[in-house]
Amino acid sequence: MDKRARRITILAALAAALFLGTALGFCFSVISSHTQRKNAEHMISYTMVEEPELTEKVAEILRESRSASVSREGKEWLDRYGYTAGFYRGGLLPVYLGISCVGFAGIFLIWLFWYTKGERMKARRVGELTAYLEDVNQGRETMLARREDSFSILEDEIYKTVRELRRTKEDACRERQNLADNLADIAHQLKTPITSMSLMVQLIQEEGEIRETKVYLERLESQISRMEYLVAGLLTLSRLDAGTLELEQESLDAASVIIQACEPLEPQIKKREQALDVQMQPEAVFCGDRHWTAEALSNLIKNCSEHAGEGGRIAIKYHQNPLYTEILVADNGPGFDQDDLPHLFQRFYRGKNACKDSIGIGLALSKSLIERQNGTLRAENRENGGACFTVRFYEGKR
Repeated sequence: MDKRARRITILAALAAALFLGTALGFCFSVISSHTQRKNAEHMISYTMVEEPELTEKVAEILRESRSASVSREGKEWLDRYGYTAGFYRGGLLPVYLGISCVGFAGIFLIWLFWYTKGERMKARRVGELTAYLEDVNQGRETMLARREDSFSILEDEIYKTVRELRRTKEDACRERQNLADNLADIAHQLKTPITSMSLMVQLIQEEGEIRETKVYLERLESQISRMEYLVAGLLTLSRLDAGTLELEQESLDAASVIIQACEPLEPQIKKREQALDVQMQPEAVFCGDRHWTAEALSNLIKNCSEHAGEGGRIAIKYHQNPLYTEILVADNGPGFDQDDLPHLFQRFYRGKNACKDSIGIGLALSKSLIERQNGTLRAENRENGGACFTVRFYEGKR
């Protein structure tokens, strides 16, 4: 309630109290005068019947009784015949109490009216401020109804806070976009020398078959592949951070996505003489982006292949229930070190059992891609040995 409304309320309450006091005083005086008049009428009427010659004398006494002093003997005489204060009070008390109750009930009703009105105004203002904050949280542009009342200070602070948060969000988005743009620029600039190095390797391979040259070329080719993977991973992560990577939402068959994820890794798996076991199940369908989901699963399979060792085994299976579609990727290697488990999906983190060429962005990239598609990714060690990745794509919103 603002100062003006509070001042009006106080003045209205004071006016009501004065009016009620005046009304009660007037009512009490009317009742008292009426009672005294009735007593005088009874006395005159009795005197006119029993002692007519004393009528004028009694009337004169009644008129002068208001200013005359009362003697002790008169009080004792009245008390003797039962004309005490309680005798008169017994007749007037119910009337006075009734008038007082009505008056205080009137004051209470006036107070209740103003109190209810004030509470309704407070509830309406709280509702307006709550609706404004809900609109802001949901990203809807809305205007705050500014007015002068007891909520003005709170309203002003909310407005300034929302403006500051909005400005901070815009600055953060701008900085994140700048970072993504810088990473994208670096990645694109790296592509040129990588392409040139790859071309030179091909030219050298065509020139001769010297044994030492072939060893160096293999190493150079390995480093180029690593750089290409790093650049592609950084570019994808930067687009994910900036929110510029568009992921399609289409119905995908789990088996076909798994096969697509395995295809690029077949040469690596054959070279290491590993067994890839994909356990085909009844049809399992989920919503996601085919290319990027296959990319995420391919990183998981690649990680298992690196840790399974020569002649190892990689098992992939899937199933579906009413809540989610689950894909399990496991190997029979040594598993994850317990100290590594909390950090596996951190960017550029290399575990104790990581291979020497590991960069540390594959698992982080997979986690980001899966979570962007309403999914989860968890890593754990199996009871019978080996590492296991559990991917779940949930139906609708979790």
